[in-house]
Amino acid sequence: MKYLLYQLKKHPLAIAGIAVMLVWLFLAFFGPNLVPFTHTQMDSDHQMVAPGVNGHLLGTDSLGRDILARVVYGSRSILTVALMTSLFSTVIGVIIGFSAGYFGGKADTAFLRAMDILMAIPPLVLSMVILGILGDSNIGSLTIIVSIAFVPATARVARGVLLTEKSQEYVSAARIRGESHLYIMFVEILPNTTGPIIVEATARFAYSIMMVASLGFLGVGMQPPTPDWGMMVIENKPIISNAPWAVLFPALAIASLVIAISIFSDFVSKVLIHER
Repeated sequence: MKYLLYQLKKHPLAIAGIAVMLVWLFLAFFGPNLVPFTHTQMDSDHQMVAPGVNGHLLGTDSLGRDILARVVYGSRSILTVALMTSLFSTVIGVIIGFSAGYFGGKADTAFLRAMDILMAIPPLVLSMVILGILGDSNIGSLTIIVSIAFVPATARVARGVLLTEKSQEYVSAARIRGESHLYIMFVEILPNTTGPIIVEATARFAYSIMMVASLGFLGVGMQPPTPDWGMMVIENKPIISNAPWAVLFPALAIASLVIAISIFSDFVSKVLIHER
């Protein structure tokens, strides 16, 4: 903990990134109880009003829905999907990557070819293909979709760090003691590879935000009545000349969260890998 605080003092930008992340986490959990409007409430007398009018701090859209309420409610769904995606893709990627790298041979060759094929497909395209198969957009399906799209890259990283540790003496000692393959992989090797894996997980967190927002922008993300930041941008695009705030604020929400997580990921990389 002291080492972490010392590193934070050397990276003030990281403190700002963490602060922004904490603000969004607070809004996701407690924000809906603090906003005077709901995300589905329509005010027919105050459509496309400017920020600050009639208690609408960020204005309203063409249906009279409060932009602040929709941004706050939308943060809950996008953060939930991003956190779950980062966790699932990391766990699955580590299991697959470790297994392929540890056993080697034909299994490793098959793994490399399969990962090459999947990584040749852009994650957004792969997500849309999987979404077409599942046919439904909700928190559960989006988590599965984005997780599958990110597993290949995470598995590659996991395989690489395992191969680095595989030849170490402590691994040979564990084999001589008769330890099982699972014990060697996940008790002996895994604790010594947590740095790169945590860095990869935090990077996937930022990518997940962008992926979910992109799917929403294309109209295949979270479906109404659940607010989706990306969908808010595209559905309010026709009124951008009359109510630019309806597009600006959800776009700023996406940008601020992605930049904050990216800064945090860079800080984690420096602390866990480069400066040790």
